[in-house]
Amino acid sequence: LWYHSSALLLPRPTTMTWSTGTILEEDELISNLDDYASSLQVDAILVLGGGVPSSPKDPPTYVKNRCDVVAKLIHAVQERTTTNNGVHHPSVVCLSAGTAHLPQYITPHNGLPLWESTASAAYLMQHPTYPIPEKYMFVETTSYDTISNAFFTRSTFTDINGWKKIIVVTNEFHIHRTKAIFDWIFSVPNTENGSSPNYELFYLSCNNVGLSNEAVEARRSHEKRGETNVLENLAKQYTTLKSVLGFLTTNHDFYAANKLVRQSMGDGNDEKRSGNLLKLSYGQRQSADSSSGSSLIQDGKIVFSLDGFVFFCLILMGLFFSIMKRRYEHDKEN
Repeated sequence: LWYHSSALLLPRPTTMTWSTGTILEEDELISNLDDYASSLQVDAILVLGGGVPSSPKDPPTYVKNRCDVVAKLIHAVQERTTTNNGVHHPSVVCLSAGTAHLPQYITPHNGLPLWESTASAAYLMQHPTYPIPEKYMFVETTSYDTISNAFFTRSTFTDINGWKKIIVVTNEFHIHRTKAIFDWIFSVPNTENGSSPNYELFYLSCNNVGLSNEAVEARRSHEKRGETNVLENLAKQYTTLKSVLGFLTTNHDFYAANKLVRQSMGDGNDEKRSGNLLKLSYGQRQSADSSSGSSLIQDGKIVFSLDGFVFFCLILMGLFFSIMKRRYEHDKEN
C-alpha cells in the first residue's frame, strides 16, 4: 500500500497515519477506513467543485464520487470518534460558483444560475446512503477556479471560523495542482510581517470516474501547466493574502474589472482557450445551443434530452408514413 508525499510515491506507514501535507488515495482510504476514521480529527472537509451540474442535485459523476467518499468518511468518523462535546462531526464546505470554461446551468423555475457548490451540497444532504445533516453543510459561492477556491474559502470560512485542520478533496487528475495552490494560499500571512496562519492540510485524491481516458489526459495536461505556473511563478510573487487579492482583482479573468467588461462586450477568447476534450473534463453537457437542445454531452457520453428523443421519434414516424403513402399510391396506380 502506498501514499503520495508531494510528487513522490512512498511506502505507507504501518500506523496508517495521515500526515499533514500528504495526498491519500481513495482506494487506500476505503480499504482501511476504520483505521483512518478512528484517529482522524479535523475541523472541516472541503469538497471542490468541478464542472456544470446536470440538475440542481446532480453534480458531474466525478464530483459525485468526491461526495460519496466524503459521505463514507464522515459516517465512519461519527461511528468511531468522540469529542468532549459528543460525536465528532467536521463541517463540510462545498466549493465553487461555476467554472471559467463553460456557461453555468440555469435553473428553469427562476432563471437564475445554479452554483456548482449548491448541487454538491444538495447531493450530500440527500445522499442515498449517508446523508449529511444540513447544519454541517456550507457552500462557497464566489470562486470560479482553484485559486479562487482556496482564497475565498480561507477568507470567508476558515480564517473566520478558526478551522485549522482541513481535508481538501478532489479527483486524481486535479490533486497536484490543487495541493500546490492550497499549500500556497493557506501558508501566506495576511499582510507583510504578519504571523503564519498555521493550517494543517490533508489531501484526498478520488478516482477519476465518469470521464473518458482522452478527457482525463487533456485535463491532466492542463493541470500540469497550471501547477508549474503556481510553483514557479505565482507562489513566489504573491506572498501575502492581500497580494493574492490584488492578483485576483487585477489579473484574473473573473475578478478583474477591465477583463470582465471586455468579456461582457464579447471580446473574450473562451472558445480559443478551451478545447472540446478539456471542456468535457469540466462537465460539458451541451453539444449545441441551449439547455433544451436535442442532444447533450454529459460525463463524456452523448445522450438525448426528452425533447430531443420526442423530436427524433416524430422524424421517424414522418418518414414511415411518407414511405407508406408512396407505396399506397404506387400500388393504387398499378
